[in-house]
Amino acid sequence: MKVLNEKRVKPGSQRAPSQLFRFAYKSALSAAAVLLLSINAQPASLAAQSDSTLHDACHDVSVQVLGSGGPELDDGRSSSAYVVWVGESSKILVDAGSGSSIQFGAAGASFTSLEAILLSHLHTDHAADLPSFIKGGYFTNRSDDLLVLGPDGNKVMPSTDAYVSSLIGEGGAFSYLSSYTEKGQDDYTIATHSIANATLQKPFERRVSESVSVEAMSVNHGPIPALAWKVKANGCVVVFSGDTNDQQGDLAGFANNADLLVLHNAIDDRAGRVAKNLHMTPTQIIDIAKQSKAKQVLLSHIMKRSETGLDALTEAIAVVAPGRVYAAEELMNITLGE
Repeated sequence: MKVLNEKRVKPGSQRAPSQLFRFAYKSALSAAAVLLLSINAQPASLAAQSDSTLHDACHDVSVQVLGSGGPELDDGRSSSAYVVWVGESSKILVDAGSGSSIQFGAAGASFTSLEAILLSHLHTDHAADLPSFIKGGYFTNRSDDLLVLGPDGNKVMPSTDAYVSSLIGEGGAFSYLSSYTEKGQDDYTIATHSIANATLQKPFERRVSESVSVEAMSVNHGPIPALAWKVKANGCVVVFSGDTNDQQGDLAGFANNADLLVLHNAIDDRAGRVAKNLHMTPTQIIDIAKQSKAKQVLLSHIMKRSETGLDALTEAIAVVAPGRVYAAEELMNITLGE
């Protein structure tokens, strides 16, 4: 695949802790996180997963970061978005935050080959660029219908169906694109589906194509309907936490033995009650990485308030997680299964 300014990351041995890390760790993380590393030797029980794809040899799949930031204007990062590559084809787009459509082109990804867009939730830093992708797709050779999946709505947020309609449907903000929502009116049709009440025991499941399937689990992001996503392809499993405080405690089970687990690191342990109702703390992130036994971990959705502790958190996870741990950067591309 063609990737401009590509930062391809190859798996290798995990980093060992150093004296510098110990100092940074103690200063950046709360006492609770230190206690977790020292005494939490017994992992919590995880829900068993019988899916045979977990046992297939993972090959020819990578995950590229289009945006590693949140909604801040001055953090030097695009907002959250990721491409799942299968072989040389960009197959799945997870989230479409502000700036991600520009990064999509910089990554050399193809809108024509996309099989689905998966939205974790409808905050602007996760979904604002969706109309830009649709408009940009006009200048491609796409002819296959495009699946857009995301959460159902509530009193605070619209459903994904309503969101797409309000943007590009008839009477929407960009109604000149409405032909893409009507079967037979344009080169392809956007098919949307809103997902509600998906659980670890009964996740939403959808086979997107012969080689790719997806699963979703509802997660807590305060009052905002939100999903964690799992993408399976070529024996590889990648899980995207999205924004959540993991109130249900199911994220580690959902990501059990994943080849890559993407965790959003937006706050520090000293954050207030409102922030902790929306996001995981570093202490929680360490525990989830440990309990999931994910083969690789990527920290993303990095905000200025969480960036100061990022190096220390990366080192702390490397102590307890079985594989490599990365801090996300724009256009970083992590190869799975090597």
